[in-house]
Amino acid sequence: MSFRPAACPWVLLAGLLLAGGLGGCTPPARPSALQGMYRAWSGPGWYLERPYLIVAGGPQYLGGPFTYDKCEEERMRVPAETRTDLICNRENQRPDRYGFF
Repeated sequence: MSFRPAACPWVLLAGLLLAGGLGGCTPPARPSALQGMYRAWSGPGWYLERPYLIVAGGPQYLGGPFTYDKCEEERMRVPAETRTDLICNRENQRPDRYGFF
């Protein structure tokens, strides 16, 4: 069987589309004020959290557990354009698993 050169552009195009599609699934970049590891739930308290519209994404904990006042202080340290995306959420027990997180 011979390899047809006409098939090469289609294979290349399919590979580029696949790479572009997978590149769209990367997590968003974190603001410089929140660099470091994402912190997971470690006990009851107030957590600085980035909520998701899609529950399958799971919560993104950025710090905690805190008191409410300390959580608000941590939220105010973040740049103003990112601050509005964060909430202080009271977690009394380990969150249930929803989806693939």
